[in-house]
This record gives sequence, C-alpha cells and structure tokens, in this order.
Amino acid sequence: MIDQNEITYLQQTLHSLRSALTHVEADIMTKDVHYKDLQKYVMDYKAELDKFEVYDYQQSLHMIDKHGLAKVLEREKISKLIASPYFGCFQFVYESDKTAESFYIGRFGHRNQDGETLIYDWRAPVCNMYYEFELGAAFYEVTSGRFDGELTAKRQIKIEDSAIQYVLDSSLTIQDEVLQQTLNAHASDKMKTIITSIQREQNQIVRNESAYNVVIQGVAGSGKTAVALHRLAYYLYKFRDTLRAERIFILSPNKVFGDYISSVLPELGEQPIRSFTLDELTANLLPAAVTFTPFEQEMKAILQNPASELTKRAALKANFHFVEKLQQFLAMLDTTLLKREAISIADVQFSAEYLQGRFQAYSSEPVTTRLTLMTEDIVHVLKSKYGGAGKLPSKNDIAKRLKKRLLYGTPLEIYRAFMDTLGEKLFQFKQKNFEFNDVYPYLYVQLYFKGIKSYELVQHFVLDEMQDYTPIQYAVLTKVFACKRTIIGDFSQALLPYDTISKEAFQAILPNLEYVELTTTYRSSYEIAMYAKKFMRTGDIQPIARHGKEPVEMQYDTLEAMAAHVVREVQNDYKTTAIICKNEADLAHVTAQLKNTPHYVIDGETTTFEAGVIVTTIQYAKGLEFDKVVIPFVHADNYQIAFDRGLLYIATTRAMHELVMLVDTQNPSPLV
Repeated sequence: MIDQNEITYLQQTLHSLRSALTHVEADIMTKDVHYKDLQKYVMDYKAELDKFEVYDYQQSLHMIDKHGLAKVLEREKISKLIASPYFGCFQFVYESDKTAESFYIGRFGHRNQDGETLIYDWRAPVCNMYYEFELGAAFYEVTSGRFDGELTAKRQIKIEDSAIQYVLDSSLTIQDEVLQQTLNAHASDKMKTIITSIQREQNQIVRNESAYNVVIQGVAGSGKTAVALHRLAYYLYKFRDTLRAERIFILSPNKVFGDYISSVLPELGEQPIRSFTLDELTANLLPAAVTFTPFEQEMKAILQNPASELTKRAALKANFHFVEKLQQFLAMLDTTLLKREAISIADVQFSAEYLQGRFQAYSSEPVTTRLTLMTEDIVHVLKSKYGGAGKLPSKNDIAKRLKKRLLYGTPLEIYRAFMDTLGEKLFQFKQKNFEFNDVYPYLYVQLYFKGIKSYELVQHFVLDEMQDYTPIQYAVLTKVFACKRTIIGDFSQALLPYDTISKEAFQAILPNLEYVELTTTYRSSYEIAMYAKKFMRTGDIQPIARHGKEPVEMQYDTLEAMAAHVVREVQNDYKTTAIICKNEADLAHVTAQLKNTPHYVIDGETTTFEAGVIVTTIQYAKGLEFDKVVIPFVHADNYQIAFDRGLLYIATTRAMHELVMLVDTQNPSPLV
C-alpha cells in the first residue's frame, strides 16, 4: 500500500510541472511569432534600412532564436519530469533544527511558481547524502561551508507515466531490490543512465573535483563508462558558468561505441558530446604530407597473427621502457644535435660554445623555436656592435644558416636515427606511409623538434579502453590535451598480445593522478560472472547476487552442427543477442549461416548500434553489452594461449543474462 502522502506530493508536483509546461509552450509560441514578424519586417523594408539598423535587427533575431532554443530544451526537460518526476526521497534533520526536511531527487531540478524546490537535481550538493550515507549522521558541503545533521529516512520511488509503481524504505544507498530490477532489465540499443542506481564507490568518482587526472580501473560490467559520463554531467552542472559540452573531448574505441553512449548525456539534460576515434584524432595530428595505417586495421592484423613481424615491431614500441629510451635519446640530442662549429655572421664570430650555450638555454622549447630565439640573440649582438650602421643579414638568412648546422634537419631524420639504435627493420616507412605503431613515437619526436597541434580549448578529456593505448601514446596525448582527464579501462580486457600501459607507467606520465579500482560487476548474472572470472588476466571480480541461467558449453562435431546451434540459439525473446567471433573469417562463416535470419554486423564500418541479432568480433564487442551471447568456434586453434584467455574474458563478460559457448569436440580448447 502506497502512503497517501506520497500520492499527494506527486499530484502537487505534477500540477506544478504541467503548469510550467503550459507557460513554456506559450513562451515558445510567442517567441516564434515575434521571430517571424521581425524577419518579415526586415525583408519587407530591407531597402529602406541602413546597415546599422539591419545589423541591430539581425542581432535581435539571433537573440530570439537563442532564447527560443533554451525554452525548447526546457520544455523537453519538463516533459521528461512529468513522465517520471523523481526516483528517490530522503529526510534530513539539520543540526540546528529539530524538524525533518524532505528532499525529492530527480533527473533535473524543478521549482514551483513560488520558488519552492519540489525536485532537486541529482547532482545538487545536498543530494550527495542520498548516495553516500546510510541512516544516521550525515552532512553535505557547499561553497559556503558544511551542513551537519541526521538522515532519518530514505525512500526509493519508481514513477512511470506519471504514476507511482512502488515506494521502498531503505537504509542503504540503493536498496538491493531496486538494483536487481534495474539490472534484470533487457539491454537496449543505447547505454542508459544510472542515476537511480549509482553505488557509493561510483558516486565518489562522479563527484570528485580535486583530481586533475582520474584513472578508473574497472572490471567488466562495473559501470566505469557510465560513471565517466555521469562525471561529465556532474561537471557540466557544477561548473555550468565556465564548462561547455562542446569543449569536452571523448576518445572512443570505435564509431559504434560512440553511438552506443551518445544518449546518456542528453538523457541527463546536457548537450550531446561528440566522440572521436583514435584514427580521427591521429589524422589531425600528423602532417598532411604523410599517411598512416589505421589503428583499427593494424589491431585487426595483429589479432589475426599474434606471432607476425608486425606484432613484434609493435610490441617493442608498446611499453614504458621504450618511452624512457626515446627520452634518453632526445636528451642526448640536446648536446649533439647542434654541431660544435663556430659561425661568422656580418664579420662577427660566434663561437661553438656560445651557440651551444644559447641552444641549451632554451631547452624547454622545440628545436625550431630555439633556433628562432637564437636568431633574435644574434641580431641583438649585431645591432649592439654596429649601432644600426650598415646592412645586416635578415633573420630568415640567419635561421637558415643555424638550421644547416643541425645534425638532423627533420623529425623524421631524428626518428630514423633513434630506431637505428634499436635494431634493423623496426621502422617501416614506405611511400610516405607510417605503420600505426610508429605514428605516436614519431609525433613525440615532432613535439621535440617543432611541436604539434594542441587542443587548447578542450576543458576535459575522456579516454575509454585505456588498456589498448601505449605509454608513448599517453605521453603525446598529455601534451595535446593539457586539461583535466578521465581515463577508464580494464587491464584484463587488453586486446593486444603484449604489455602496454600499467599503473606504474600512468604514475610516471600523469601528474596529480588519482587511481581508482572498481571490482564489483553489475552487468552479468552471478553465474556468468563466476564463469568469466576464470579467464581474467589479472585482478579480481566481485559479482552481485543476481542469479540466472548457468553458462552452457554446447558441444559440436561438425561445422554443420555448430551452424544449427547458432541458428537455434538466436531464436529468443531477448532484445539483443550477439554472436561474438574471434576473427573475421569466423564472422563471415556465421553470417552465411544466418542468411534466413534477420541480423546485422558490427565491424569497422558500423556507425550505429541497433538492437536485434548481432554478429561481431571481440575487437568490436568491447564496451557493449547484450542480453544473450553466443561464442562460436571455441577450439584449440582459436583459444589456446594466455592471450586467448583474455579474449574469452572480454567475450563472456558481454553477456547480461545468458551465455552459450559452442565447443569443438574434435579440436578442444584447453581453456574451457
């Protein structure tokens, strides 16, 4: 039986919201009429208006349009609140008072016409108590100070279509029953918000304002990507006067993942943030005169042949030791790059020691900038000597003469020389095309020699799937994005068959680092999580007690039998069923068997995520979740070594409710 007080409060809130909606819609209509009238006036009398009047009217039109858009966005928020105004409530007694005050928490805040707050935005400081404290002593902090008191009640409320579904009293942050209902829901074609079920450890990351660099190491299904996006929503709310959505940069593993997460921030009332892939960013950083093998393409080749020469070249450049060697080489160049030769300019002799001293004095600058500054110094000396009498050589001529005294004249020459110190054939550069494993080492050298493009307007940088990036890539990215950063991933989900980044490397590269670990998985049922646990490379995974079907290892003797299993297993009532293959050859075989079953493929060309029957590879399944997962071709050729164990961990942890492994009895994998 639902408390009558809750029903009454909901009716009052809905009345206020509907009244606000009526006012906003009337305002939108008024602005629309005003805009059209003013636009018509300008067109009718354009010939009679001077340019200043035309400018004034254009500015007025722009302001009406801007205010109108704000009202449209406000209308969308109110409409969403009418459907589901709030999801929780708590009562707090201030230390200086004896009367409990009620706070209702929703996706957005709302005040009635009298200015009374009926719904508090989940990001408001006072709402931190809902996520952070059990019943008893509690507090919240605002700019003006800290407010202490006692949390005397906490309720979780589900409202759908303006009607209360349930009200549950809870002493914990999120009652287990509510979390279970949330997690038992079927997957959809977009990542959902988690404001109704944020856990304490997740909330602390979302509201962390102090750390300049936050690295979130989270097991599969721990909600790390959702936490990062909610952290952005929190920042956009808290720093709304200075932070803009268009000044946030998200680096996604692929385009389909970018689409998958695209609805989270709009659902939280914020403007969508466009995500970019590493290949898109790299194309902007490299000089236009050269090309590169795309990251996705090179990763695909490495996954198909982990023992190839390409893999060996990439592996050599993937660890922090490589960064240290490159840094040592460039440090050595500071004393050897400028040849120790004197130079005579306008009959003035500049000794090798003087030139080297000036070159070293500007060591914090790129080489080309150093030469420019040295040129300024030389011109200053010449002007002092000749007092303006006589013609002096131009700055351009002096700079050219200095550049000729460099041991290496381009970043490419420097990088070639460095790679020669490591061994033969480790640098492949044909027809002005880089292998991807050489791109970021080269960019690091370019930073040293002449600098690279930086995104100075970006205020917050987010990187997902951190384990697939190398230390040298992070070393470059920290220069490109000199702003706050949120970096997320899972070392156990590494796709590359060699060591890349580590906690220790992060600590060496990123200053003011806060490293956070999330070990609880909320995605998979207890049975699936425990099954997947045996494939983990490192760390531990703690599943919640949401029980479901046991994973099934289904045997097959022939390809025909396996195909029959696949066709049968995708016939179900789930919203999403994914067949996750190791490589593209297996994917092609599976899609051929599904010619009579509606399905779609997720690969490097896919830009949108859709529900239904999905066929993909492990490379593109990362970060996504599905109601049911079928893993075909589980045999010794595909899954044999420790690296393959990690791939199975990625594949199995995509499943929320059901997992089926199709195991070859003729060529059994030792891993299952």
